[in-house]
Amino acid sequence: MENSVFSMRPKLWFWLLTVASVMLCACVAECGENLFEMEKTFENVLVYIAFCTSTILLAAVIWLLVGVYRMLEKPIKVNPIALGAAMALWSYSLSELCMDAFIIKSFLPYNLMGYAIYAIVFLLGAVIFSRPKVWYCIWEVFFAVYSVAQYYLTKFRGAPVKFTDFDNLRSAMEVKSEYKLTLSFIVAAAIIQTAAMLFITIRCSLRTEKVKPRLITLGAVVCAGAVFGLSSRWMYDYGVNNRHIRLNFSGDEDSWTSRNVGSLLMFYFDGVFNHVTVPDGYSDEKAVEILSKYQDGELTEKKTPVIIGILNESFADFAHISEFETNKDYMPVFHSLKENTVKGFMTVSPYGGYTCNSEYEFLTGNSMHFLPLGSAVYTNYMKSDQDSIVTAFNKMDFATVAYTPCGKKLWDIGPAYEYLGFKTKYFGSDLKLPSDLRYNDQIADSALFAGLCEIVDARDKTKGAFYWVTTMQNHAPYNEDIPGGIEIKDSDDVSAERYLNTIYQSDKAIGELIDHFKDYDEQVIIVMFGDHYPHIPDFAEERYGKSLASLGVEDYSLIHQTPYFIWSNREIESKEDNNISLNYLSTEVFKAAGLPLTAVQQELEHIRESLPIISGFGCRTADGEWHKTGDDLGEYNSLLEEYNTVQYYRMFNEKS
Repeated sequence: MENSVFSMRPKLWFWLLTVASVMLCACVAECGENLFEMEKTFENVLVYIAFCTSTILLAAVIWLLVGVYRMLEKPIKVNPIALGAAMALWSYSLSELCMDAFIIKSFLPYNLMGYAIYAIVFLLGAVIFSRPKVWYCIWEVFFAVYSVAQYYLTKFRGAPVKFTDFDNLRSAMEVKSEYKLTLSFIVAAAIIQTAAMLFITIRCSLRTEKVKPRLITLGAVVCAGAVFGLSSRWMYDYGVNNRHIRLNFSGDEDSWTSRNVGSLLMFYFDGVFNHVTVPDGYSDEKAVEILSKYQDGELTEKKTPVIIGILNESFADFAHISEFETNKDYMPVFHSLKENTVKGFMTVSPYGGYTCNSEYEFLTGNSMHFLPLGSAVYTNYMKSDQDSIVTAFNKMDFATVAYTPCGKKLWDIGPAYEYLGFKTKYFGSDLKLPSDLRYNDQIADSALFAGLCEIVDARDKTKGAFYWVTTMQNHAPYNEDIPGGIEIKDSDDVSAERYLNTIYQSDKAIGELIDHFKDYDEQVIIVMFGDHYPHIPDFAEERYGKSLASLGVEDYSLIHQTPYFIWSNREIESKEDNNISLNYLSTEVFKAAGLPLTAVQQELEHIRESLPIISGFGCRTADGEWHKTGDDLGEYNSLLEEYNTVQYYRMFNEKS
């Protein structure tokens, strides 16, 4: 035991605790702000435990470093398997340090999976080599470089390394001069720790393991890899459904997710699950053959309608899940629409975010059903011109205008609107509104619609026009008291009550917009829908009477069904239709306006006969049965594959 680290003198322990205290203060300065991100008490307790555990692990690393001086005299004999497991823990801890993250995650299985990646890599060396010292050194350097790269990339652009970054290396090289690398505490700590770990590895005298222990290690590695692989899909879906994983959302949710799940584990999830697979039996010829059954319709007479499409941020109605009592109606305009109106509740793919996916489904007729859970179609997959209803309007010589209070970088809507075909675009900085009224620190719908009316009134009246409008008023968080006077009688959820008052104001603004256009000389059609429910989980679970995580696909569909209407100032057939999903809605708008359907829209009408609702989480067949995405649909499988083939062709075949 002479050379053992355990034989340190009390004086060394004093210095150890002193250094640990200094390091602890530095850690608090760097990432202590994360202590207050969580809102729930239970999650705060988890964060506190995680912080304490991280401190203990940090102290253990320092404790090992203090013992380094003994290695200068004589190498310490170490079991190579034990050293590999220790190096894996160190690499795991270092990657989390570089992401300002606590080592204990909100969902503990992510800890096991995250550590397993490192452990499998290091222990493979103990299986292959009798003395895997060089193997350990190579991977220590590799993981250290990866961790520091995560730190700098997150600092520069606000998002960690993703697999799609490999497609952007050329662009990164072009802009590299705009960034300056500065040595921060975290990077310095990473360099010092890596140097220390390399020194320990080199100075250790690894015992030569016999065949039996190495075979046992191999069995453990294989079992861990099998469990990891088999559970990955479920772990990823669970994280998305329960918001442990939030991808490509506005703000820093990519970074938040990487911290919450684990840096390398999230990188693995992104690479394995966040991509599109080619449909079974796909070929371009097959897609062309399907669409060749139809021909794009043509206008037989000149039409100049004004069509306004409104994606209303977080416009939803929790009473659709189950009734609750309020002191007055919070959606009086929506409920009063009867004549010349098609309305109901429509199934959307997102929940709590991913607005761009709802935009995409409406504007293209494509479905998130065939795209990875947690993906954002604008940022992940839209890299070239896309066939859409915008291009159909352009062919009919309509003006096509995108009008949004958002900036170009949110969801990459700037290039996305170019690819979709909009001729004119107004973004947040371009708007000149008659009012600066704001709710939830966002432009109020009433102000946004007033500005829209001015633009529509000044249009070229010799041609039709399509205006695409997205709102932001109802966006979370709901921490501001909004005028409206809505009170919930049978719940004390403050966020929900504030949310209902924003909906009341949004509904009121819709009424003002309809009043402006009801006496227009030209036909005006307004289609409005909510893009997703807001994330107010406690109130939602009150409505269900159980947790969201326990819902079956049919119950789960309710929190994906938002109000919609198609209103016209001319006579159209009025009806209520809840049996529709967002990918079919734009076809309904064309029919209401008396416009010819494209070949794609005609194919969608054919599919809708058997699959009336199809969405990211599942679909409903014509026999009324709900099916989760990935389930066997029996006789409907071939039609689903037909849809998938056409969509893949439209998205990724440049000739299309």
